[in-house]
Amino acid sequence: MKDHKDSNLKFWDSIVEEHVQSDFYDVPGFLKGKTSLDSLELELVGDVSGRTLLHLQCHFGLSTLSWVRLGAIATGVDFSPAAISAANELSKKSGLHARFIESNIYNISSNLDEKYDIVFASYGVLCWLPDLTNWAKEIEQCMKPGGRFHLVEYHPLMNTLDSGSGNDVVLKNSYFNEGVEIFESEGSYANPESPIKNSTYEWSHSIGEVITALLEAGLHIDNFAEYPYATDGSWISYLRKSDDGKWRVPDHKWGVPLTFSLSASKK
Repeated sequence: MKDHKDSNLKFWDSIVEEHVQSDFYDVPGFLKGKTSLDSLELELVGDVSGRTLLHLQCHFGLSTLSWVRLGAIATGVDFSPAAISAANELSKKSGLHARFIESNIYNISSNLDEKYDIVFASYGVLCWLPDLTNWAKEIEQCMKPGGRFHLVEYHPLMNTLDSGSGNDVVLKNSYFNEGVEIFESEGSYANPESPIKNSTYEWSHSIGEVITALLEAGLHIDNFAEYPYATDGSWISYLRKSDDGKWRVPDHKWGVPLTFSLSASKK
């Protein structure tokens, strides 16, 4: 497992600078007042004014600072020292104050000195986690009584499917967690043209696995929803970008769940 973590950490450290400079993240737009949060994230979490918020796997802090701009008292956590350094620099540039802490997801409760009203994570976070049971336990440990956890994530079905012949969509990967998958590639989702070569270790997690882990940690599932679109699907061959900027399965009678959201509370 240490090899998995070290390889993934090397990947995330290597792409931080390119991501800060990328059009995908549009840091100049953010500094002028744009938010990195989409409508699903904003509607799910709701009003954050004066509330403490913990952002898990925050990368270089763009969404963390977007919550600060909306009134949250925010802390961002990421395991990449390069990302945390970039997040602190972005905080200074923007004039938006957030605390950023370098920590593995499985050690966060022992590296923090407070409990939070809101714990938040979104988009492309679960595939990097080998163990959702301890992930959910850490989330519960970081929440105040009455606190809430909010997750917006790409649906596991999205990476299970692929393009077939014609307009067909076919099964490509297992929907269920069959153990680690190793990917050899160049670049990243924000900069696919980058010459950086990397090996990453990732895991599939079904919806049932996610919900069960949170329930077993003692949390109550307050709501769960699935959506037939994704805010980004440029790396998925069978998706096309619609006029509204969202990615969908084109020319198909039935929609496919591409994103899901859930909220859970601590009694």
